[in-house]
Amino acid sequence: MAATTSTPTPNPTRTTPITHDVDVCIIGGGAAGTYAAIRLHQHNKTVALIEREPHLGGQTTTYTCPSNSHQPIDYGVTYFQNLPIVRAFFAHFNIPLSRTDFGYKLDMFDFRTGAIIPPLPQAESEVAMQRYMAQLARYPFLKTGFELPDPVPEDLLLPFGEFWEKYDLHAAADDLGITVVPLGDWPRLLTLYVMKYANAEVLEGDRVTGFVRPVDRNNGVLYQRAEGELKRNQVLLLGSRVVGVEREREKSDDDDDDDDDDDDAAYVRVRTAGEDGEKLIRAKRIIVAVPPTFENLECFKLGETERRLFAQFSHFYFYTGLVRIHGLPADVCYVNRTEDNPAMQPRLPGMIILKATEVPELRIVQYASLTPLSEDEWKDGALKDLDCIRRRSGVDFADPEFLALGNHSPYEMSVSAEAVKNGFYRELNALQGERRTYYTGATFESHNTPQIWEFTEQLLQKDVLKSLE
Repeated sequence: MAATTSTPTPNPTRTTPITHDVDVCIIGGGAAGTYAAIRLHQHNKTVALIEREPHLGGQTTTYTCPSNSHQPIDYGVTYFQNLPIVRAFFAHFNIPLSRTDFGYKLDMFDFRTGAIIPPLPQAESEVAMQRYMAQLARYPFLKTGFELPDPVPEDLLLPFGEFWEKYDLHAAADDLGITVVPLGDWPRLLTLYVMKYANAEVLEGDRVTGFVRPVDRNNGVLYQRAEGELKRNQVLLLGSRVVGVEREREKSDDDDDDDDDDDDAAYVRVRTAGEDGEKLIRAKRIIVAVPPTFENLECFKLGETERRLFAQFSHFYFYTGLVRIHGLPADVCYVNRTEDNPAMQPRLPGMIILKATEVPELRIVQYASLTPLSEDEWKDGALKDLDCIRRRSGVDFADPEFLALGNHSPYEMSVSAEAVKNGFYRELNALQGERRTYYTGATFESHNTPQIWEFTEQLLQKDVLKSLE
């Protein structure tokens, strides 16, 4: 049989002209990506920010109520810890902040059975919270990122339900339980992750420093102004998708062996929403600010270590929505608890909480599941839980109207205790800077926006900016 020759696959970074040449290309325009882009701009670096949605903001989602003087309602991120990094970032955009008052009453009951869960004695709850805070203080390294000691403390590797029993935290089920309920099946989650989420700054915000929001109650304005600044000064590609990434240029048969192709750059090919078609960005560094799932990184030609580490993550599914319901008391939030569970964790899938807003007929729904749900599936589940609220409240409200929906999945990316014990995060942290790539976002910190900003700031100062010198 005669020998055959194959035609080399064309390299898109050879055939597509470079449209943007920047210092840093950022993939993902949520809290981490937007913060990184603005801070790099402040440091006089050129940036290209790519976001698949038509707007920045990620889990910060805002609905404008046309029937109530265009009142904005945040149904994603609703408030921020009162920290210097928060005040500084909002001040950069001249957005005044005000303290947030949580004056709502909590009506806690089992959404499946209707059983009422009475509040625990406040004095006992306070003592239990002090026990938790004392344990949290033992691990100051949890403040930012996952720089864990070797060996990792055994308590951090316990399922939080066992940690809960070990340190007798039952009386904290109201305060601590409501704080961590967005983490899904949190009694089975490692204590490491619960403590990252229910950290000292979050809990002290409840008790000491308070929380803040823009004066006009519109968190989305932060990202609107960031969009304006980036459009004027940098490259902002909204409604766009990364379709190819080359972090180490491969020589083709047409390359001259004497050519010096080591230009310390990566290449990102982007399919835009407009009529411009594809763009090719050359960047000295890449910042990945989206969850490191194979779906998100399918264009990256992941290395063996990256693939092995990212494959170990598991997560759950978190959904939010804004519904119109007439007749419920304006100052009551309905909290789903389970009467026969020691931690009173709600059954999943199920609604976690129905929150009150500034507009009495508008309520925020938070819904969690251990498996993925379609939009119709989780809405149907929420409607069943709302039926229980209807019976509990005694208000025969009409069928709720869903005004806005959000999907925050994948939520709380985590790995096993064995993986953490064997140095998973040491290896994950070592990926920073490899192949011109850096990672940030909730996976590398927690699902608290100020902590994500703190982690991103440290990553920029310690690593990214220095690598560009």
